[in-house]
Amino acid sequence: MKIVILGKAASGKDYLRKRMMQQGAKYGVSYTTRPPRVKDGEIDGVDYLFTTEEDFLARVERGEMIEYQQFNGWYYGMTKDVFDACEVMILNVEGLAMLAPEIRKQCFVIYVDIDQETRIERLGARKDVDDLKWRRLEADEEQFRNFTDYDIRITNPDF
Repeated sequence: MKIVILGKAASGKDYLRKRMMQQGAKYGVSYTTRPPRVKDGEIDGVDYLFTTEEDFLARVERGEMIEYQQFNGWYYGMTKDVFDACEVMILNVEGLAMLAPEIRKQCFVIYVDIDQETRIERLGARKDVDDLKWRRLEADEEQFRNFTDYDIRITNPDF
């Protein structure tokens, strides 16, 4: 069984992932073409596998990705090798929808769905200049409209 965490920006996905890792869960590190958030201390190979667009698209072409998508101009995705070796991962709605049925059956999905006011406060604290919070909030609203493909939904921001 694989645990998939998904939710809108600043909902607490990464916090939940880190808590699970403290309990020994192996995290499935996704590839991304987004640059590291240096202010947040993101580390290549720990938070993401940071790569070029050319390398990412070559992996897609070779059929290595079990899911991938473009979000806010950046590519994100997970290889089959990473999926097979992990116990917990973070995906978005499109990534989850791309999973083949036999892979989706192996996943227990936790949807972290906290209120927008809390998320706005958290996004403001990040002080992201490269990724405007309003653009992220709009993209999230579109992505999660009518989303129901989860096993558990967390609405408490203090989990």
